Amino acid sequence: LREDLRNTSVCSVDPPGCTDIDDALHYKPLPNGNCQVGVHIADLSYFVRPGTALDLEAQKRGTSVYLCDKRIDMVPEVLSSNLCSLRANEDRLSFSGIWEMTKEGEIVSRRFCKTVIRSVAALTYAEAQILIDDKSRTDALSVGLRGLNELAKKLKKRRIEAGALTLASPEVRFHIDSETHDPIGIETKELKETNSMIEEFMLLANCEVARHIEKEFPQCAVLRRHPAPPLTNFDLLVNAAAVKGIQVKCSTNAELAYSLENANIPGDPFFNILLRIVSTRCMMQLFTSVQECCRKTNISTTV
Repeated sequence: LREDLRNTSVCSVDPPGCTDIDDALHYKPLPNGNCQVGVHIADLSYFVRPGTALDLEAQKRGTSVYLCDKRIDMVPEVLSSNLCSLRANEDRLSFSGIWEMTKEGEIVSRRFCKTVIRSVAALTYAEAQILIDDKSRTDALSVGLRGLNELAKKLKKRRIEAGALTLASPEVRFHIDSETHDPIGIETKELKETNSMIEEFMLLANCEVARHIEKEFPQCAVLRRHPAPPLTNFDLLVNAAAVKGIQVKCSTNAELAYSLENANIPGDPFFNILLRIVSTRCMMQLFTSVQECCRKTNISTTV
């Protein structure tokens, strides 16, 4: 059974021109002073059944690929940009994580369910930021976005204090010649608070779902992690910082995070970004394992 959330003020926030809207959010104040937060993910599984030709082809592709002038979809466009796209003012099927949270971002309760939603707005990051900044707006959408943004700041602060790394990999946008389709220009995308807001709630949803899967379906749980890199991987980073008289320590996540946070040169704001870009190059490739999760829960597997 699906819960009907079509009367809930759900919205999406994406880059300009996005047509494959696969996630959306909602925020609702509760009478006890807490709030309800929902993360809604497009339910592709309703349309793509296991073992079908669509499923097998999607498995081969693995993901959608974004090029400078086009997108190569994992599934047909009629799904990615229409039936499974959480477009505004249209009924759409989704999987939802719904949390009761305190104003400080502490989770009081959680549940996961299949839902039907009707997004009230498909916003760009810039449009959502305008609604957040315009304090004269008191509609449910604007109030909800402000609530989400404040929670996101607190969630991020807690992650950073726990030793999470904030690295840098600048996103760019290409300008394409309309006739030749050749790139004729490039610009760095401007990041706003709303970019970080969406990132925090996607992280929250991913972590919460991972914990739920490990608890309820340990045989199917997949551990995704980046192994700790050898210290020699950081030689370039340490030496580059040392040239400017800055010491970077990298024995632990927390040490590296603290070093990067304080690696600033007055009048040269790009230096810190450059160090974070170099730090990204020091990391190890993503590792996935079913066996690791099964060992944590004492379950044998031959995978």
